Amino acid sequence: MIDWMPMPSISKFVAGLLTTIFILVLSASPAWAHTGFGSSSPADGDLIDEPVSVINVTFVGEATPAGEGFVVLDSTGIVQVPDEVSSADNLTWVLRFDQPLAAGDIGVRWTVAAPDAHPISGSFSFTVAAETPVAADPSEEPLEVIDATEPAGVDPVDESTPNTTEGRVEETSELSEPAPSVTATAEPENDAGSVSSATSSDPVDLDSFLETGIAEPAGTNIAAAAARILSLLGAVLAIGGTAFAAFGLRGDPTDIHAVLYWIRRGGVLVAIGAVSEAVTMTVTLAGAWSALFSPVGLTNALWSSAGIAVGLRVAGGLLATSRITMATHAASAVGDPVVAARQLATVGGGHSAPPPRDRHLDEPFVYGQDHAWDYRGALGGLVGVAMVIVSFMFDGHTASEGPRAIHAIANLAHVTTATIWAGGVVMLAFTIRRRRIQNRPTKALQLAMRFSVIATIALIGAGTAGIALSAIVLDSVSEIWTTPWGRLLALKVALVATAATGGAYNHRVVLPALDQNPEHQLTIDRFRTVATFEAAALVAVSIVTAVLIAASSA
Repeated sequence: MIDWMPMPSISKFVAGLLTTIFILVLSASPAWAHTGFGSSSPADGDLIDEPVSVINVTFVGEATPAGEGFVVLDSTGIVQVPDEVSSADNLTWVLRFDQPLAAGDIGVRWTVAAPDAHPISGSFSFTVAAETPVAADPSEEPLEVIDATEPAGVDPVDESTPNTTEGRVEETSELSEPAPSVTATAEPENDAGSVSSATSSDPVDLDSFLETGIAEPAGTNIAAAAARILSLLGAVLAIGGTAFAAFGLRGDPTDIHAVLYWIRRGGVLVAIGAVSEAVTMTVTLAGAWSALFSPVGLTNALWSSAGIAVGLRVAGGLLATSRITMATHAASAVGDPVVAARQLATVGGGHSAPPPRDRHLDEPFVYGQDHAWDYRGALGGLVGVAMVIVSFMFDGHTASEGPRAIHAIANLAHVTTATIWAGGVVMLAFTIRRRRIQNRPTKALQLAMRFSVIATIALIGAGTAGIALSAIVLDSVSEIWTTPWGRLLALKVALVATAATGGAYNHRVVLPALDQNPEHQLTIDRFRTVATFEAAALVAVSIVTAVLIAASSA
């Protein structure tokens, strides 16, 4: 007989596991390579023979200026901004200068945002060998040599005519001094948007200027991690809980009401997490908390693919919170998708575990007095849950890696099946524990057999989609152990394997024992203990996934 871990020890295990994962999340960089630098013209290290008035910067993947955007260090050590920054495709950005850059080392520094709204930065430099040509003032005409006795363009006059300035050149003595020449002024015009709109008036060292990095405002790293975790944990409750309530749960109406309560709370977490993501995204892109009070800063953050994801989560979470309503009907009065799925593929408890003995004759997995959730009256809430699912097609590496359509579909399948599995396990353990606390029959065998059908389908879908996503994001297998993203992916796979091992043990060992004695308390406790470990591992998977969604391979 296995000596099962008591519940206080389980709580400590869960708390320790979640603490470890959260520390790992905080120590990980939230901005691993998404959109990357491709090339530039002039290129890094180039020697240019003539002044440069146009610089092209090309990225691998779409990018938009963020924070300081594009800045240039001229040969005098002054940091300046281009007169014009434009792009036709968000891949190649063109920097134009009214006054060409010349005569020395030129540095270029850039900060851009990927489609998932994460900022990245970089720099390069080149050398210009030529001086800026001196432009003549077109309003000035070249001076001509003038004959003192016969001024050019002036008709001779009689010497007796009084000296007058009208139509004449003054005396020769006044022409003996050279006229002032036209030269380029050392002080450029200070019009808005001109090259003279410098970000620094003090000379800057080139090496210091080329040192790049995103200067994140204090607290944004922790806030961003917490926001992502809230969003995904809320999605686990909302999506997985909805699937469990609709297909897995059959029993007393109070059980259904309790599960729907947590679905609505999941919607709240999704909405709060999404709003928090919008806040941290705005602050990170602008590089300052003050951006929250700037309409431009908010617009830049939300007018993006990641902004669409945030909007869908807020709207979907609020709909799930307000429109998941309680209504039930007799479980035997409607068709059962779980039964239909089991008939297509042999899944369930053990090799030959029969259905519960006290079952309705026509519905193998339903007791005679069972109720089922009537979700037809909660269509608004179901739309909200669907919006939460779809939101994951618009952020993270989905927006910045691989073929967009294929990646989006794979991510949609992965998020849906993974949250159904994780949320279902959590709701399964919760329902059994709740029934036991209330001294009611747990009907653990019925719940386990029904959920095993759902979990098997979800596990296959999540695994297949996860492999496809990894193939899209990773350039080589070696990145699994050579990059932070790959190592987190390996951690996620290990946690999934742990959860799957617990599920397999319940499926192969505990369920056959429950079949022999469905209400044997020790066997039920074993099942619930393993399910709790499985739920804890899947919650940890959700936390790691929150980072993986927001990151890409490096």
